[in-house]
Amino acid sequence: MPKKIGLIFVILLLGALMLSACQRPASTAPVATPQQIDSASTPLPVDQQILNATYTAQAIMEKFNQPTVMTTNTEGTPMVATASSILMPTNTPAGTPTPTPLPPTPVVTKPLQYTVQSGETIYCIARRFDVDPEELSALNNYPYLLNIGDVLEIPQTGSWPTEDRAILPHPDTWEVSEGDTVYSIACAYGDVYPEAIIAVNGLKEPYELTPGQVLQIP
Repeated sequence: MPKKIGLIFVILLLGALMLSACQRPASTAPVATPQQIDSASTPLPVDQQILNATYTAQAIMEKFNQPTVMTTNTEGTPMVATASSILMPTNTPAGTPTPTPLPPTPVVTKPLQYTVQSGETIYCIARRFDVDPEELSALNNYPYLLNIGDVLEIPQTGSWPTEDRAILPHPDTWEVSEGDTVYSIACAYGDVYPEAIIAVNGLKEPYELTPGQVLQIP
């Protein structure tokens, strides 16, 4: 009899424990605390940045009816701006300086006579007027040594004996040295007329030159 009472007591105790367990509220799962991601230290992938920028561009176009431009900020992150708020570079070619055109040179024809100027010789005058120097000298009684002011008869036939009358290539520039004259400079180039040098450089009589002066040679 005492054993039966003890067994009943144990069964009742177990039942009470089970009943109390059923009445306790169920445990709740822990609430996850959202973690903040530092966007500055962990940027989005580039393809996601571009996708986000594309969505932004579409939103601007729909709201403001303005075209958009895809660009980047100083860190190289893709961003969107309206076309009116950003100045896009233009592919303008670098300007090439345009040389100042020279004044037109006068048309000089072969004269019947010519007055010798400072620095000129028989060969210089013959080359300039495209005549044979021997014919020029013979027509004027062989005056190989010329003086300033001499008047020469210029042959109207014949030509310079070689193909190229030019001595120096031109157009060119000439820096004046002591003793230079417009006529001696023309002789240095061979087929350049003094009148052309005078015209393109706007020289006035008596055509005095200064050492260091730069002349345009047409």
